Amino acid sequence: MLMFIAGCFVGSILTVFIMSLMFVSKRSDEISDRQHRDKKEK
Repeated sequence: MLMFIAGCFVGSILTVFIMSLMFVSKRSDEISDRQHRDKKEK
């Protein structure tokens, strides 16, 4: 029973970690795209 609870706990933490990683990478991609556009305009 304890292992099951620990597994669910670790699984939820991993899911949140992966989601935050994907969110951060998406944000950085948008920022880099914006910087590229700014350079082209200048």
